[in-house]
Amino acid sequence: MMQDMDIVTEPLCRKGRPVQICAEKRRDLILDAVEDFMVEQGLIRTSMDDVAKRAGMSKRTIYELFENRESLFAECLSRRSHRMLAPLTPAQKSLPLAPRLEELLTFNFPRTSARQSVEMLRSVITAARDYPGLGRRIHTVCLGRLYDMVAAELVEGNARGEISVTGEQAAEHAVLLTDMALESPLSMLLDPDAVLEDTEKKAARRRLAIRIYIQALQGPGELSIAACRVSDDAPAA
Repeated sequence: MMQDMDIVTEPLCRKGRPVQICAEKRRDLILDAVEDFMVEQGLIRTSMDDVAKRAGMSKRTIYELFENRESLFAECLSRRSHRMLAPLTPAQKSLPLAPRLEELLTFNFPRTSARQSVEMLRSVITAARDYPGLGRRIHTVCLGRLYDMVAAELVEGNARGEISVTGEQAAEHAVLLTDMALESPLSMLLDPDAVLEDTEKKAARRRLAIRIYIQALQGPGELSIAACRVSDDAPAA
């Protein structure tokens, strides 16, 4: 329908009659432009005029899809999170627990490279005082989504008899395992020469963390964060 279409000008079409695009494509063009600007000049300096010009559409069209700048940036982060953290396929779900977890903890970097993802994270951190909700969104929505996916596989592993873990434990175990398996982004943010693309060394870290975790649950005793906390009443060593 006509209301679901928009007119795109340069640089997406040649001279002559403008090209009409569907709403989904229009939305992607806008978010692609935002991603590029987050890397090139950061959030604070990115205006709706900039985004409209690069996307090849009017600013009015952008405001029809996004309430304000923050909602636009938030949608951009959510889209990237969903692209990086793909759910397991039916074939992958049939694998044993260890390779299932390894698949989940291996990021799929879309469009360009890991460098763009790191620069987008840097952009959000730099603008944290102006857009505090975006920083919280990365932690609760983006990273939280990964935690939820890992926790779901731990619960499934329990159902299959691969490990012994309760649903309540699975949530805290997912955080623990993810932090063990993935390199801290701090080193990538501080070191401009850091290797960002996936390497065998990073893959080996993931496999080691998964193996340590699974072996811990298969051994005697219970792996519980609460059980590892030192009581205030416990005597000092």
